[in-house]
Amino acid sequence: MRFPILASAVAILALGGCGAQAPRVPADTVYVGRILTLDPAHPEVQALAVSGDRIVAAGSEAEVDAEVGGAVRRVRLGGVAVPGLTDAHVHVMMFGEQLETLDLRGLAKDEIVRRVAERARAAAPGAWIEGRGWDQGSWRPVAFPTAADLDAAIPDHPVVLSRIDAHSIWVNTAALRAAGITRRTPDPPGGRIMRLKDGSPSGMLVDEAVPLVTKVMPTPTHAQRLARLQAALGQLVRLGLTSVHDANVDLEGIALYKELMASGKLPLRVYVMATGTGDTAAELLQQDPQVALGDHRLTIRAFKVFLDGALGSRGAELLAPYSDAPDQTGLVLMKDADLDALVKGAAARGYQVNAHAIGDRAVRRALDAFEQYGGPDLAARRFRVEHASVVSPADLPRFAALGVIASMQPGFVSEYSRWAIDRLGPTRVLDVMPVADLLKSGAIVAAGTDYPAADSVNPIDTLFSMTTRRGADGKPEGGWYPAQRVDTLTALRAMTWAPAYAAFQEADLGALTVGRLADLTVLSADPLTTPPDQLRDLSVLMTIVGGVPAYRARAGN
Repeated sequence: MRFPILASAVAILALGGCGAQAPRVPADTVYVGRILTLDPAHPEVQALAVSGDRIVAAGSEAEVDAEVGGAVRRVRLGGVAVPGLTDAHVHVMMFGEQLETLDLRGLAKDEIVRRVAERARAAAPGAWIEGRGWDQGSWRPVAFPTAADLDAAIPDHPVVLSRIDAHSIWVNTAALRAAGITRRTPDPPGGRIMRLKDGSPSGMLVDEAVPLVTKVMPTPTHAQRLARLQAALGQLVRLGLTSVHDANVDLEGIALYKELMASGKLPLRVYVMATGTGDTAAELLQQDPQVALGDHRLTIRAFKVFLDGALGSRGAELLAPYSDAPDQTGLVLMKDADLDALVKGAAARGYQVNAHAIGDRAVRRALDAFEQYGGPDLAARRFRVEHASVVSPADLPRFAALGVIASMQPGFVSEYSRWAIDRLGPTRVLDVMPVADLLKSGAIVAAGTDYPAADSVNPIDTLFSMTTRRGADGKPEGGWYPAQRVDTLTALRAMTWAPAYAAFQEADLGALTVGRLADLTVLSADPLTTPPDQLRDLSVLMTIVGGVPAYRARAGN
């Protein structure tokens, strides 16, 4: 992978020969310890001086002392610091909702029914029961569930259980009844109501069929949404994240972020991918992007759109039919004309477009629209394909050629290893999650999780998955198609510098050099010398945002 020089072009301190004669610079804090800068010129330093929220000196402890003097407050880091970790694709509000609902990850179908029934017994009469994270790919036999699986145990409470990909839901008959869904209800455009042999709804709804149920569910209050957002952000900081790219935020979500920012309660940096359709897109396209609000805590300069669905529920749009469903090629969630119009409008206004595209046909449609309507300075737009889960070999070189960023989720290998070969067959499965191939082609890959539409939100698991091609649970042994593994330094850059670049923030974030924002994640050991198989053993000791600790692990944790 090619990276530009990461050192700041201004105010760089010479790291050697500072001497007592060097002019002193004001500083508030000096952080001392092993610090991996990801600056090729000076990969490791022993001290960073911070003034306000920026780094003002870097080098050995003696050199930094010569610059700032010995009276400055100093903090000794107990582990190894790296540039602040970033999740380049996460759903923060959904994460907050997940914290309040049943977590169904890794559970057998019978256990899911038992837990839902237990929750229903403790709920108010008729209350909706929600859960997230199930995956039929881990069940035996592998088959989508039905409403009948839930009805006997939970007949009187509407039940809505989101699949791990968040693109389909499993509901019971009470939920179908509340939504008015019958055998006569047609499939909505871009959606599918799965049906039994007699044509009646089975209890599985995919993509644009999901809102048929969710629109009749109780609407959370402003206070509930704010509390959920705060809870999720707090968890993300504890996991070592200093920045997140929040995918698909509506106008109310943007207002909530601004409310937290105004009250000083936004604990990390948020790069908003605003909903690229409806009222949100219409309103934002009437104004310029909002960049570096609240001391660089909040930026709104991107649109997120969905071109297709998910591979697990056969909603991903493919160039050829599914191997296990020859009559299906996926779902189109956004038409080409609508995508083209958004790309043109966003480019004219200075916004980035980030297109959810999982299937190889959706990826191609995104690249085609970017190339045709992104304008003559397309590379400067830094348009993104979110997920790029299945990429035709013919389209691999187009990412680098067009300057389009591949925003990928290495942890998806856990889910894909369970059933992708069934969906695509033994030949096309080689096109799934081609991380190493994209990097070799010269493309920039920014790593994230897509949580809660994934097994884990922990960035340590992302580092582990990218270097081993194994999931957060360590499976499969030996890695899933291990030719797509990358080395730890490349993976770490994909979690620091590449997301910064993907958000137009590489001058401020992604490396630890003079002039940049002082965002650090302190780990329990050096990730670059830790064997990849042992990366999951790393823990976060401290999260520092703008020079101030936002999280410290308790002694003994």
